[in-house]
Amino acid sequence: MPSPQTKMHRGNTLESSQQHSVKVNMAQDSETTQPMAINPLAKDLEKALEFLAAKNDTSRFVGLALLKPVLEQELSQQSGAEEEGIRAVIEHCWRAIPVRFLDRLLKAKPEGKRTKEETGNMIGLAVAVIHAFMTILETPEQDGRFVGRVPLLMSALRSAPPEATTQIMQILATLATTTEGSHAVFGADDMDGKPEQKPRSYLFVTVLLIDIRATIPSLQEKLHSTEYPDISGRIARAYDVISAFIGFLVQSLGAMDNNDENDGPGPDAAFSAPLPIDLLMKLRTSISEVMSLTIEHLRDRYDSSTAGAAGLHPSARTPNQGSSKLLPIAWDTSNGMFKDPLTLSQLRALSLWLRDEENDALRREAAGIMDSLLALYRDTSDQDFRYPVLLALEGLMETPDGIESFLREEGWVLLTTDLKDILLVPSEHARGIEIVRILLAVVEADVTGSAREDWMPIVELARQSVVHAPDTSNLELGVAICQLAVELMVRAPRGIRNQRRDAVVELRRYAAVLLTNKGGVSGGVRDGLEEVVQGLDSLSF
Repeated sequence: MPSPQTKMHRGNTLESSQQHSVKVNMAQDSETTQPMAINPLAKDLEKALEFLAAKNDTSRFVGLALLKPVLEQELSQQSGAEEEGIRAVIEHCWRAIPVRFLDRLLKAKPEGKRTKEETGNMIGLAVAVIHAFMTILETPEQDGRFVGRVPLLMSALRSAPPEATTQIMQILATLATTTEGSHAVFGADDMDGKPEQKPRSYLFVTVLLIDIRATIPSLQEKLHSTEYPDISGRIARAYDVISAFIGFLVQSLGAMDNNDENDGPGPDAAFSAPLPIDLLMKLRTSISEVMSLTIEHLRDRYDSSTAGAAGLHPSARTPNQGSSKLLPIAWDTSNGMFKDPLTLSQLRALSLWLRDEENDALRREAAGIMDSLLALYRDTSDQDFRYPVLLALEGLMETPDGIESFLREEGWVLLTTDLKDILLVPSEHARGIEIVRILLAVVEADVTGSAREDWMPIVELARQSVVHAPDTSNLELGVAICQLAVELMVRAPRGIRNQRRDAVVELRRYAAVLLTNKGGVSGGVRDGLEEVVQGLDSLSF
């Protein structure tokens, strides 16, 4: 599943897939409360500690039972977690719980006098406590005590009560965002006990895909129902895990390629054992089928949110009186797709698959929701869709349908406008580089033909990015824009090219100065700037 190659280096695929973290309620904003000495939370935690320190499971179970409401209170108040004293006691409580005791609870089964309900309570208590600690403590995904519970948590999904099942999904989705966690969740060495000996990770992902496939077709008609928040929340968590799995899969295959090239295991050896090839092919087919349904759902949801028919140009849709906003229609919800967390989860998974899976048929299908994608990019009032949209566009620019749809829906105008604003904000430059990568793909595509006159303001932007740069320490985006400008000039008709002669000459002069000045630029920025100068020299101005 090779990724599209461009002129600029792409970051680690797994890390980039988590630009928008799937971590659910794991960060807490808090304020200092009363001193620890009189804080009732501390007293309750100390009482729980006494029971957890006992040598018998009955006392430990009581300790967990006492601990659960204290942690839930801490979460609901979102206050004491940042207080040093309380945090220290909470951390101590987590370390005081024997992991073998948690494992015994997670492995509980109805047997002897133990009923199914009692089993569910045991599993539910263990899961709730693990979930609460993950939510309160910092960087739980790096803690082996959490990561080590993954196999039993996955097994517990079969018998856990509904609330515990939701929490397990949140835990797994969070842990899967890291190298160690993703290997624990998706690693192929953990075989299921069934006769067919299929990896538990394969069964886990398959169940999630089946759930999405069975639910999505009828989800639109449930938008107004009271059950929609629960259903959409469950499916959103499933999409989050699928996103993490795609990242793990791409990393694994990349590690295999590296190992083959190096004739041995490299630094990514932990990723060198993906699923067996036959199961991998089955999952790739299943994921593509789910993504096709996802495209259909996003199309329907966008149409119902905007009162626009599929493919109708934005300028043809009727706005409200005195407002630029599009009219909602009867079957839209009050929140709409732009506020629905499910939309962001769907888009994350879809964008990764469109970029990293070379499936032209699916990319052509996704080109049909270009208007939806660009509308999501524009709207940052509730959720930030921009990074996943850019990832999706990177895949869609590999097909003529995607490029034509992008230009038809005025994607060039949208992204270049954003690029101008980004240039002034260094913290946003990473997104700017993603934008340039997409625009380069458009310019270089055979279907595009000659560069258009209305694209040429990029040349002036390139000049400004170098001539007016405050210093040479943050020129990566500027050089990327210069590379885009060179491609435009090379592909522009002579008449259009001559109109930009002055800007090109000045850009060439400043670029040469940066290259010759002692301590000017170095590394990749220098290499890119040298390419820019060579490209400008080829214009013979």
